[in-house]
Amino acid sequence: MEIFNPLIVPTLTLLGGEIAIALSFFTLFAIIYRRDAAKIKHHALKLAILIAIGLILIGAAGLGKYGLLPVTLLLAYFGWQELLNTVQIKYGAIPLPMLLQLLGTVGIVGGLWENPLAIFFGVIVATWVGIAIPIFILDNPPPMYGMLTTAFGMVLITLPLACLLTLVDSAYQEFNLLILLVLTHDGFSQGVGQILGKNPLIPKISPNKTWEGTIGGLLSCLLLGGFAHFILPEWQLWQVLLLSGAVAFLALTGDLIASCLKREAGIKDFSQILAVTGGILDKFDSLIFTIPIFYIIVNFQHHLNFLMN
Repeated sequence: MEIFNPLIVPTLTLLGGEIAIALSFFTLFAIIYRRDAAKIKHHALKLAILIAIGLILIGAAGLGKYGLLPVTLLLAYFGWQELLNTVQIKYGAIPLPMLLQLLGTVGIVGGLWENPLAIFFGVIVATWVGIAIPIFILDNPPPMYGMLTTAFGMVLITLPLACLLTLVDSAYQEFNLLILLVLTHDGFSQGVGQILGKNPLIPKISPNKTWEGTIGGLLSCLLLGGFAHFILPEWQLWQVLLLSGAVAFLALTGDLIASCLKREAGIKDFSQILAVTGGILDKFDSLIFTIPIFYIIVNFQHHLNFLMN
């Protein structure tokens, strides 16, 4: 009996190639900034964390959905903690934050069943319980921002992670491509932006993002999509390239949304749980925002292939 999904091998091959390219790119970065040891060390640690995240996600998914479950539960738990803390910094205390954190975490388990209704049921139940319980427990009406945070967190964190669990069994290779694309976009958009970036993208939201870095992230995703086409034999090349471009756009949008939340709260990072890369929502904002649309596209493609065959 095989422990890991045998299809993990081509994915690890692609990841190894990406790591080699990233290290070469980092070597160029280190040469350019050779007189700034602190900056080199900072970005070396960020690259190491990015590689570790890829290995953990792909390795856990290779064990199946129950192998990925502990990882997604941790992401949900700490992601919710960061979201609640951020809202409370700006607006004040939210009633029963630990309850909301636990409900938002447990709500992802609907993704263990390969059925959109199970995902919907788990997220909706967690949302309504999280909104309703404070009403029955508190003597005063719960603040509106607490209710809105509950609903927003379920859409922002719980729903995407539930969809991610479902993809492991129903679309394993597409899951791997998603992880590789998001990591590629994050790594190369930052790298190109650091080396070539001169024109700010949206400086009032994210001062460090540049047009050059954005284009670099998009091109890197398109190149990866072209190379990764062989792991998705049911997809046409143009479909994989279109999917890769969509992931790049969604990943950028997710990053900007997270930046908006931080600017509103007046903080630099959601937390310091991942050292120099900040918190869970700092590092996984691109992924969690991308997952639901990616999930819809992949399921549509699978149903289309089924009907055509």
